[in-house]
Amino acid sequence: MLSYQLLRNHAGILLAGDFTSLHWLHEVIHDVNERSPLVRDKEGMFLALAYDIRKAYERQRESLEPPEHFEEVGVRYGVRILWPVLLLQQRMLRSSLAHLDHTAKTQAIAYALEAVIEEAVLDDFQSQGKDIITAWKRINPAHPDVFDMLDSRSGLFCSWTKAERKRKFLQLLISFEPLYDSYYALRLQQGQKDLVSPGDLTLWANAEWPDPKW
Repeated sequence: MLSYQLLRNHAGILLAGDFTSLHWLHEVIHDVNERSPLVRDKEGMFLALAYDIRKAYERQRESLEPPEHFEEVGVRYGVRILWPVLLLQQRMLRSSLAHLDHTAKTQAIAYALEAVIEEAVLDDFQSQGKDIITAWKRINPAHPDVFDMLDSRSGLFCSWTKAERKRKFLQLLISFEPLYDSYYALRLQQGQKDLVSPGDLTLWANAEWPDPKW
């Protein structure tokens, strides 16, 4: 079973699970990465989720001991993942299934990951949670540049303070819209708050991500 723990400073989650659940997720991601027509870079950021998951169940990330007096829960294994990265990886997984023949096992794992993310978003962002979920599910991973966009947005996200992440994360997700730059000036004139500047995104396009302090 998959579960989560929130990381500090609204940075993301510790995605955790027992050995079997994580191993299944690893297999599903590899299969989708190989067969999906939406995944253009077969060694890119989508496959990186499989790498992180494998490192978790190989005990090279974080191990979570069972709660006191509940030893039957067993040891779980986890890996820390930034919000922008995980949300885009999940969208690629979910959208790819519409183009592929897949088993009930694949669907179960994909829905389990989605359910954990939804719960964690609502837990972390509270009143903004539903709007963030809506914006996340509108991201189109079929757009050829969407994973290129992830680099600048993740760098900018890492540079923000805790308060900025909570306030601006919704707009960061909206900035994945293909025509975001074209509509930015209009949205600014309309008085929309906490917009992500295209200029800031350009500055972070090829920059090293700062320490997210998670």
